[in-house]
Amino acid sequence: MKEIMVAIDGSDGSVAAIDEAVELAAPLGAHITFLSVRKAPSSLLGTPNYECRLARDLGVTRAAVDAALKKARGAGIEARGEMVEGNAVDEILSFADNCGADLIVMGSRGHGALAGAVLGSVSSEVAQHANVPVLVTKQARPRRLQAA
Repeated sequence: MKEIMVAIDGSDGSVAAIDEAVELAAPLGAHITFLSVRKAPSSLLGTPNYECRLARDLGVTRAAVDAALKKARGAGIEARGEMVEGNAVDEILSFADNCGADLIVMGSRGHGALAGAVLGSVSSEVAQHANVPVLVTKQARPRRLQAA
């Protein structure tokens, strides 16, 4: 395995995906590409609201990519970060194919079965249609303290 692609969005699930990818890549000497897909803000917001929303969204996306790169590079792993705009499922699948990913790692947002059925699940769609294996991570749950 030489190339791991990690889809990130700044959520707790994507933080778990970053951690998992770093842990996998280290002993393999694999390269990691972090991909953040964002939806374009509606142009119906009008000027200057559109520009403000766009700048804010880009700042949040850049911060998520920078944090992922810092974690990977801190572990001695070669990594790069990309930001794209569009439909998350389509962009993740296309990017994975184009970058030669051997594995896609992504977090589960944890909306639950009902919300997933109604809203659809990006991770489920990617896992169903990807040409490479997909590892879906869940965010770590806090441990409960047990009475002594």
